[in-house]
Amino acid sequence: MKFFLALLMGIALVLGGFGQAAFRAVGGPGLERGEVVVPHSTGAFLVATSKLEGTDVVRGYLVHYDADLNVDWTRLLPTSAAQETPVDAWTSAPGTVSVLTSQLVAGEGYLSAIHTVDSTGAALEVSVPQTPQNFRPVRHVTWQNESWLVGSTGSQPCAVNLATAEVRTWGGAPGALDEINDATVSGSVLVAVGSRTVGDTTSTAIWGVYPLGQYAFEHLGPDVAAGAWSEAVAVDEGTTVLRVLHSYRPPAPNDQWLLHSLISVSPNSGQVTGVLYGPSGGQRPGRDVTWTPQGWVKLTQTDGFSSLGESMLVTHYSENGAYQSQGAWGTSAPFEDDPSRVTVGDDGVVWVAGSTRGAIDPSWNACLLRLDSLGPLGAWSSDDPGFGIYNDPLFDDVLSVGEALNQAGVVAGDEAHTNPWRCVPNPASDRARLACTVPLSDAERAKTTWVLRDALGREVAHGRGAEVDLSGVAPGLHHLVGTVRGSAFHVSVLVE
Repeated sequence: MKFFLALLMGIALVLGGFGQAAFRAVGGPGLERGEVVVPHSTGAFLVATSKLEGTDVVRGYLVHYDADLNVDWTRLLPTSAAQETPVDAWTSAPGTVSVLTSQLVAGEGYLSAIHTVDSTGAALEVSVPQTPQNFRPVRHVTWQNESWLVGSTGSQPCAVNLATAEVRTWGGAPGALDEINDATVSGSVLVAVGSRTVGDTTSTAIWGVYPLGQYAFEHLGPDVAAGAWSEAVAVDEGTTVLRVLHSYRPPAPNDQWLLHSLISVSPNSGQVTGVLYGPSGGQRPGRDVTWTPQGWVKLTQTDGFSSLGESMLVTHYSENGAYQSQGAWGTSAPFEDDPSRVTVGDDGVVWVAGSTRGAIDPSWNACLLRLDSLGPLGAWSSDDPGFGIYNDPLFDDVLSVGEALNQAGVVAGDEAHTNPWRCVPNPASDRARLACTVPLSDAERAKTTWVLRDALGREVAHGRGAEVDLSGVAPGLHHLVGTVRGSAFHVSVLVE
């Protein structure tokens, strides 16, 4: 029997005498990845994804911290789905959190759910909104004073009204695959960002949609520095401008780099008004951007600090885009850290959700970073963190959940698995192969088609046949959805 451990790793870092930063990580021998932090008046919720050890179960995982960043409780979101991934979270009432999830259900495809939990850990409500078939949500927004879910179904971006089930669609050009990664609302316009893939080229896409579904604007590949691959990952609105953070690979011979820039869009005209470039080399993908009354906060991953390896970088800009300061945090190389989302509380405190690898064991663990103020941000990497480890009482529940699902035939471990499909090896790095216990001819194997999606439902690779090319795919848990003989199948793949 293996124990489910949780790590509390704390830092009190002086940022030039102007503020403090604190770091917490939580996890165990499985795979946990932080998605978003939702603060409230007496603490904060860390919303994460957890893959249970020895199973294919993917669950939503909640941690509640008090005002001093001590753990109050941890819990897994209740679900009967084999795989359920949190994609967004927000405060629906004081002291509560609403967690939007994407469920992958065998025989049904993708479903959406909203879990509401209070600060004591009590589940208040679980709702299953009416959405189009295989709708994959990415964000909850308030549009025209109503709640909407924004995402995509198939290759078609769309938004779904939670109260009326009305659907607004856009994009979906013939022969193109359109994906959504983030959304916000500017006046009456829904602004959604992501990518469009045509053939071997994936380009950043920015859409503005009026309430009745007409285009306010559409920008495809607005950054001329991008090569054959780019995607918008985040968008937010300031007082005078919309800013879109995107990641891209430059043209050959520098297409091994992974860079980012901020694209400025006028909220009045919808025109692209400029590009604020980040680094010119290395592995520096964008993760999130948000506006605060003190200016813009940009969240990226960076390999710019040799002592840290891949680490988290928070950069502060003024409203007009002038650089103010930045700070990096990470565990010592060869371990790595990957930020996910940044949230700013009503009190100006900045919260970063992310993942850290190597804090407890070689697997990924969820983490959060709290900045009491925006700065000046200091050289956090020069500070030495302190560690503390304790047994999480959740581990008994983890075992019972796994056993119950196995008995129900929803998911199984190594000895009792009802899914005939596997990826071999798993975990894998550069390449894997689809294996099936059901007899298939060579011709049928060659006609097998598959799409690989990350934990947020974004397509990261696709192909035909039994070989799965994972080169260029970011580490983490991915879902492969394939088709053979006219039937769909799915496999979880852990990319190292």
